[in-house]
Amino acid sequence: MDMGRLRVGIIDLNDPDVVNNLIRFIDEAIRNPANYYQLRFKPPYYFEIVDGELPRERGWCIILDGQFPLYVGKADDLNKRLSTDHGTIDNFANKKRKHDPERNFIKKLVELGFISKLRVCIIREGELCSKLNIDPEGLTDLDRGNIEKLINVLRCRFNYL
Repeated sequence: MDMGRLRVGIIDLNDPDVVNNLIRFIDEAIRNPANYYQLRFKPPYYFEIVDGELPRERGWCIILDGQFPLYVGKADDLNKRLSTDHGTIDNFANKKRKHDPERNFIKKLVELGFISKLRVCIIREGELCSKLNIDPEGLTDLDRGNIEKLINVLRCRFNYL
């Protein structure tokens, strides 16, 4: 009996060699201290980077409490998504919102003192494409979403600095 196949773009996550290469690159990026930044909850609604500015490029972010991964997300602009009031509000100020994304739960848990060592590890899309010999112009939103899901599912298997 043949198993189902994942829906993919140009990165074939049905191929174990491709998945192994992707995991190796993600692990390399996670072991690089230059990819880590201190993250802070800035009341009443926002995140901000404490120690510098994030790259203004596409990629993925892993929000951590110390070495414990809490959240994985993709961004068209890592700096905007994690360090600007507009990019980090996550609809938190909207009193009529029907639900909250995970990022708002992280903010509230920081405020309540349950999370104390907030930081972020980033993975740059350009570096990933370069390592995998992929033209970044060909990467689809489906590919970006699939990589986000792969990192999310495996996030507890990586060794964070």
